[in-house]
Amino acid sequence: MTFCAVMNVQAQTIQVGQKFWDGYELYIVQEIRLGTIVYMTTKHGAELTLEKIAGKQGEYKLIPSRQADECPFGAEYGWKVKHITQEGENFLAIRKPNGDVVWTMKLTKLNEQECEEMQQMMEQEEPWNAVNSVLLNRAYLRGMVSSKQELRLLRNKILAYHGYRFQSKDLQEYFGKVSWYKPGNDNNAIKLDIIEQTNIQLIKSEEADRTEEVLGDEPYWETEEGVAECIREYFDAVNKTFAEGSGKSPFDLDKKYYSAYWNEVYNKVNEKESNATSTEQLFFVDDNHWTAGLETPVEAKDIKVEFLTDTKVEATLTLVDKRHGQSLKAILTLDFEEAIWRISNWLEKSHDTSGSILVRMEKYIGR
Repeated sequence: MTFCAVMNVQAQTIQVGQKFWDGYELYIVQEIRLGTIVYMTTKHGAELTLEKIAGKQGEYKLIPSRQADECPFGAEYGWKVKHITQEGENFLAIRKPNGDVVWTMKLTKLNEQECEEMQQMMEQEEPWNAVNSVLLNRAYLRGMVSSKQELRLLRNKILAYHGYRFQSKDLQEYFGKVSWYKPGNDNNAIKLDIIEQTNIQLIKSEEADRTEEVLGDEPYWETEEGVAECIREYFDAVNKTFAEGSGKSPFDLDKKYYSAYWNEVYNKVNEKESNATSTEQLFFVDDNHWTAGLETPVEAKDIKVEFLTDTKVEATLTLVDKRHGQSLKAILTLDFEEAIWRISNWLEKSHDTSGSILVRMEKYIGR
């Protein structure tokens, strides 16, 4: 049907220095090699590399980056990326093989802090009001829409706004109760703008990524498997931070990794005893590894979620020093804040902690 077809949109070439915001991070185009390979990074170390498709204006494909272990955004290498400019919008749309948009990245002139502020402003807008007029991103959908059923209604609201005549009885009944809904006679006559088209495809991708159980819809990241994946991602980021050099500390990581509680703890400890710790010691495990001078990869294994609610997680795991063969059992707690799991204790060792930063924290703030 014509309302699902991508319209003839104007596309342009990506340029060095351009910045794209995806709702989580700000990607900056660092270089374009051979005129066809676009390489961009974030200040937190994420990488994205695209290769221009010959003969296709504004079309690229995802290819492996220099150091990235896996394809970003839950996508796969080879998936298409469209650079679209239309009706005042300029963005990248990463597409699944079936054409659905799995991720959006909007061109911006703002810095990262300003982008985060704009994201917060967008998240003050109810999805029902925004879906027809604002280019959405996955961060917004994951933070604002709690269930698969809500996503389905939101996606169909775009069509209902244009008078789409639904075949599904539940959608007929639902939108039939909405005062503004006026079903038309010809669905094929409906024309959606590029924002509406993209949002429909993006919501479909989010629906596909949600898990559904008998008693209702449960987002993937609220499952034990999703939490374990989150923890693995965080420790991969820790390794990457330390690998960047001895001047790096865990606090060079994206702030999304730390809960509000952990930041409060860190500040209070420094206020009470400025010599008691440094940012480099916040990943203290013992005297042999996971300290400021870490130059060895540490793998998180055997992750087991012991306790899980919609706001709190407690997980046990094994940390393995892959260079020296040492291992350590640890406990990790996480809080669900702003639609993402954030670590609220970093590590609680299962053996003697008399010299650890965590004991000093307990001493000063009474945890």
